[in-house]
Amino acid sequence: MSGPKAPDNNWYAAVAEHLGSAYLGYEFTRGTEQEVDFLYSALSLRPGARLLDVGTGPGRHAVEFAKRGVQVVGIDISAKFLALARERASEAGTPVSFFEMDALALPFDDEFDVAISICEGAFGLGLDDLKILRGITAALKPGGHAAVAAANTFYMLSQMEDDSEFDPVASLFKRTMPGVEGEDGSTRDLEMWNSCYTPRELEWIANGAGLDPEIVNGIAPGAFGADVPTREHPELMLLARKPS
Repeated sequence: MSGPKAPDNNWYAAVAEHLGSAYLGYEFTRGTEQEVDFLYSALSLRPGARLLDVGTGPGRHAVEFAKRGVQVVGIDISAKFLALARERASEAGTPVSFFEMDALALPFDDEFDVAISICEGAFGLGLDDLKILRGITAALKPGGHAAVAAANTFYMLSQMEDDSEFDPVASLFKRTMPGVEGEDGSTRDLEMWNSCYTPRELEWIANGAGLDPEIVNGIAPGAFGADVPTREHPELMLLARKPS
């Protein structure tokens, strides 16, 4: 059976190395404040709560959570993105701890009130999502909450063009983006990978990771909310809880 080959575990690091600060120029990064406002409320966060941001990238969500008094630890596989994240945290005057770390090997145990992996953070990048989610579960305190986002299968299928492929067995979507400009002004073709899910599949993987799924919402960048998922939503967001 033909289909896109699953990427290496560190494929996104090469993308981040090319993009650098250019990543923050894309329109989908401009809704950070709205996204954090929704999650702060939906996850019942309060000042002083501890939050783990898995795949923090340039730290745009981590810094916004820290502005609200949340104690944030952000991890990412990209040293370049982490350097940008530290710079943004310093400019904002917010204390955030950032560490270079593989989401497939999280070392935390019952430490956080909330954990997130959103906006192509780590979960949903064609990697071992179950392993990532089990690591997130272990990192949470009993009763802690998780929020993870992934591509919506029905929407992605509607986006199939000559530059994309879909493996229906692995539910893996690959798109080749030609001539993407990087931080230094150079351009290169980038391959982007997404694990695709239906709402029911997100609930199943939550159960497999030891979480109790609470709801799956349909979302879009800068438009997080409690919408019932439809084929028009680019992404789905799972909100789940670690049993007490």
